[in-house]
Amino acid sequence: MPSPSGITITILDPDPYMTYQPFLPEAAAGSISPRHVVVPLRRVLPRCQVIVGEARSIDHERRVAHITTLATAEADAARAAQSGPGPRREPSTLELPYTELVLAPGSVSRTLPVPGLAEHGIGFKTVEEAIGLRNHVLEQLDIASSTRDPGVRDAALTFVFVGGGYAGVEALAELEDMARYACRYYHNIEADDLRFLLVEASDRILPEVGEEMGGYALRELRARNVDVRLGTRLDSCEGRIAALSDGSRHPTRTLVWTAGVKPHPLLARTGLPLTSRGRLQCETTLRVTGTEHAWAAGDAAAVPDLTAMDDIGGTAHSGDSASRRNDAAGPVRNDAAGPVRSGDAASASHGGGDRGGAEPPLCAPNAQHAVRQARCLADNVAAVLEGAEPTPYRHAYAGSVASLGLHKGVAHVYGRKFKGYPAWFMHRAYHLSRVPTFNRKARVLAEWVLSGLFKREIVSLGSLEHPRAEFEMAAGTVRRPDTD
Repeated sequence: MPSPSGITITILDPDPYMTYQPFLPEAAAGSISPRHVVVPLRRVLPRCQVIVGEARSIDHERRVAHITTLATAEADAARAAQSGPGPRREPSTLELPYTELVLAPGSVSRTLPVPGLAEHGIGFKTVEEAIGLRNHVLEQLDIASSTRDPGVRDAALTFVFVGGGYAGVEALAELEDMARYACRYYHNIEADDLRFLLVEASDRILPEVGEEMGGYALRELRARNVDVRLGTRLDSCEGRIAALSDGSRHPTRTLVWTAGVKPHPLLARTGLPLTSRGRLQCETTLRVTGTEHAWAAGDAAAVPDLTAMDDIGGTAHSGDSASRRNDAAGPVRNDAAGPVRSGDAASASHGGGDRGGAEPPLCAPNAQHAVRQARCLADNVAAVLEGAEPTPYRHAYAGSVASLGLHKGVAHVYGRKFKGYPAWFMHRAYHLSRVPTFNRKARVLAEWVLSGLFKREIVSLGSLEHPRAEFEMAAGTVRRPDTD
């Protein structure tokens, strides 16, 4: 709705909520309810117009976005059903005009042409994926408990995670904790029967927390019988067999892919200047380089890092472009707030990754910068609308924290290093303070308190992914698995 100043702010997003991604591992482990990991946009942004949909392309010369919505998707499905089989048509779009354009679509999972990955891989960027993975892991315990086939049992109890950044390590650590706890309720499965395998192409895990804390995390995982393979790649997962570059083969029914992200495909359809890695070239004011009325922040934006330039004796002005530097593109947490979480940009260092050559360093594509860039961008857009000058974005690296499961963690904050319980407590306390709205803070804290007083829930609700299956069976449109 229009504000008293006559300005209308329209938010276009595929989901009507924002996901607080640092809590995804705990949601997957059952420590937090899924609905408390997301924040409804319409509640926290009551004076904004929220449209659930996606931008298909941007015509910035006309200042128009071509969008699809739930309504256009329904209309396309109805027309397709009436026309019958034939060539697939392009989705219908609507035109959404704008005065100022703010692009912050985040990133998407970066997949590689690994045979079998598309068919068997599981991602870990959304709350749906986190809860689906929890149900899947518990379902594998049910499969292993109910079979006499050793091959099926071993594959069900083998869990392979690809990617040693934040997403992979935290997801593995939390789910390993949960699965080993759940084993006590199975009469024929012992915790030692479980096999967790972490595959990382580089020579260390969690590079964001530094070499010393990353080494501690590696030792901690291996002490828990997690098989960590460094300098190793996934070559294939066809036939539910994870074939690694070291020549080993591991039959598995669970392969979690957290090996990085890439810029959102929308950016390539905007006609705006991009870096060689596909991010938008931006000035230090967060305006898209050489473009009026277009702004960007977060994972989508390649923004010069002024504090890193100060460290190396460089200088920059609000119009400088860092478009030609080879920016980092590791796994990212673009929805999370966090001065003490560097995100998952595995190749980025304190200020912004690769500093080679004479070109300026960029802000790492992570939550630590994204949240602060959003505030700066909002102030700059408001300033431009009022006829004032925008201010450059500047933020110094604060540090990183990571959870390694219940009561375990690592942290490197403002030059100080923590591990074990203090790091885990710091991780929880910080993210509790950062999750939006008092409502969410109170609910998350209450769930943590209750989880400390009562036992974990170990129920798999995989049937939620197919809510109409029982009714379809009753209606006779599908047959029971045991019928001919």
